[in-house]
Amino acid sequence: MLSLLVFGSMFLLMFIRVPIAVALGLAGIVGLLFMGNIPLTVVAQRMFTSNDSFPLLAIPYFMLAGELMTKGGVSKRLVRFAGALVGHFRGGLGGIAILASSFFAALSGSNAATVAAIGSVMIPTMKDKGYPVGYTAATIAAAGVTGMIIPPSILMVLYGVMAGVSVGDLFIAGFLPGILICITFMLLNWWLCKDKEYAQEPWSGFAEIWHSFKDAIWALLMPVIILGGIYGGVFTPTEAAAVACVYGAIVGFFIYRELQWKELPKIFFNSALSTAVVMLVMNTAGFLAWVLTANEIPQLLAASMSGFSDSGVVFLILVNMVLLVVGCLMNAAAALPLFASILLPAAMSFGVDPLLFGIIMVVNLSIGTITPPVGVDLFVAATISKISLEEIMARIWPYIVVVIIDLLIITYYPPVSLWLVNVLK
Repeated sequence: MLSLLVFGSMFLLMFIRVPIAVALGLAGIVGLLFMGNIPLTVVAQRMFTSNDSFPLLAIPYFMLAGELMTKGGVSKRLVRFAGALVGHFRGGLGGIAILASSFFAALSGSNAATVAAIGSVMIPTMKDKGYPVGYTAATIAAAGVTGMIIPPSILMVLYGVMAGVSVGDLFIAGFLPGILICITFMLLNWWLCKDKEYAQEPWSGFAEIWHSFKDAIWALLMPVIILGGIYGGVFTPTEAAAVACVYGAIVGFFIYRELQWKELPKIFFNSALSTAVVMLVMNTAGFLAWVLTANEIPQLLAASMSGFSDSGVVFLILVNMVLLVVGCLMNAAAALPLFASILLPAAMSFGVDPLLFGIIMVVNLSIGTITPPVGVDLFVAATISKISLEEIMARIWPYIVVVIIDLLIITYYPPVSLWLVNVLK
């Protein structure tokens, strides 16, 4: 009864467009009142406790590092390097957008930042070369999915804190799934363009690959420094995020020289605003998760799933179905801490590795960024390309089908996520 009351009030509040953080908090208060004589001061206490974790300091640092890289001339260098690699293939500009998005994802940790940075460079170019604007926007929105999968990833930091899983291991585990999605998206783009007469970029030669690589090397080195430092024991994931900020500032100010001192106040403001949004959602989701846990909702869910089937395969099918629907309705940063606290105990009862389950959750909720009604990548791409959401949706379904196939591969073939972690241990 309590779970029905809590989730019913939460989705009702979301339906009437109450901000997601407020909806989560109010739903938790409804559950708290139903529990009996518990003081409302518990709300503030549990929200504070949700923040009381050292690894969460990585979030504002990675937000700031992404802003510094975005403003520091990184995106156009990554686009040039991607163009030298894949621009001469059929549908080359779409391939450039997808590959450059994956490169940028390794710097920003954010899907929306990836779509905005690469979209602002590629959408005008693709339109000028004859690509339909709907297809262009859909391709770039879909490519943004890797922003929360290829490390560093804000969602992985959140999951690591909630589940007690190593954030460094999650970062490593996200690499191959992100690469899988990037490659399958490029193959899909190539296939979709097979009967089209879009302008094809000429082969620029190995000299251009080398020159563009040298120009982009400072950007490409950042994920190497972050992950190398974490696994080399030089610094923790939180310290790595601070290092990324310093590195991004050095590259923007002194190497590429496109970052201006006068831009710093706006960069700090945008980073603080993005951090505040994520952390407020994290706080209220953490409080709601506590209410549910205190009433043994996760245990009841695990028991009901075990009663439905004792097969881990069936359980993961159900999890994927639930999370795909949740991703359509909720912001990923809100959904992950809430549903991790509910579903992870059930997953562990079926013998699912918590590290693998984290990747499954991140990929599922990343897909939600390109599905209506709250798909943030769709709105960012629509804003940049100045077209309606309907025009993008008409073109993005093939990408959604392909990424769901990728999700099934990641779910049922664990080495895609766990092999690299095991090799590096």
